[in-house]
Amino acid sequence: MSIVVDSVTKRFGDYTALDDVSLEVRDGSLTALLGPSGGGKSTLLRVIAGLESPDSGTVSIGGEDATMRPPQQRNVGFVFQHYAAFKHMTVAKNVAFGLTIRKRPKDEIEARVDELLRLVHLDGFAHRYPSQLSGGQRQRMALARALAVQPRVLLLDEPFGALDATVRKELRAWLRRLHDEVHVTTVFVTHDQEEAMEVAEQIVVLNHGKIEQMGSPKQLYEQPANEFVMGFIGPISELSGRSIRPHEVDILREPSGGAEEAMIDRIVHLGFEVRVELTLGDGEKTWVQTTKAQAEELELSEGEIVWLRPNAPTADEASDAPVPA
Repeated sequence: MSIVVDSVTKRFGDYTALDDVSLEVRDGSLTALLGPSGGGKSTLLRVIAGLESPDSGTVSIGGEDATMRPPQQRNVGFVFQHYAAFKHMTVAKNVAFGLTIRKRPKDEIEARVDELLRLVHLDGFAHRYPSQLSGGQRQRMALARALAVQPRVLLLDEPFGALDATVRKELRAWLRRLHDEVHVTTVFVTHDQEEAMEVAEQIVVLNHGKIEQMGSPKQLYEQPANEFVMGFIGPISELSGRSIRPHEVDILREPSGGAEEAMIDRIVHLGFEVRVELTLGDGEKTWVQTTKAQAEELELSEGEIVWLRPNAPTADEASDAPVPA
């Protein structure tokens, strides 16, 4: 089901959490709400779920106005960061909970639970308790429980935020595969840029209650709407008073037109990549990302003088370039 948020504003006292926010989430898509803490991500998710009421504006789900509907009438599955598992229930009973309170037939519940546990790779764990699962397994159980009632929309509030980096990476790849199987319209909140870029089809960047930009990961990375989006979506470096991606700078051994002199402060080897930290002529610090092969070919060393030159247009220059006929 598609989701349309139209001119939504939400205030908490004098604080404006959402300021005239509008967006559309396509049916069956996977959208990330990305931004810093306090940007409005979780508030927007809770407004879509019906857990918060907007002061103005509307929310439509599947073409129907859901603004005044309570959460239980929106057919929305919601997964919180901290699982909210029933500790005294087995995994199977946790997953079955929503179906049980809806008084579905016992054989239907058992079949649905078996299907979902296989889908989230927890078959064989049905009779365990949440305390007997790892963090990643508990989060997969929470997702299965949300999917049990076959929601029209799945909403995830920083679903992997409480997990360590390795488990997060595994689960976000798993979430992408899961979405490709169930095709339920999904919106998830994250402050992790890499997570949003890897998992989502559409990213909505929020800051101070406003949408800075919406688009595909490729669009936001290559055509950021402003300095904030550019800095939040990927790494940036400063050169000649402007922001630029650190891999879009060439290191030269000799001076050249348009190149800026700099001294190498530190060379950090990160496997295939090499991070070169430098001081520019005006004393400002910057850094360049290059490859191990390029660094070895240049024979870079700390303390020497090199020259830096952009090898790609800046975001402003790219947006001003003429469109081919």
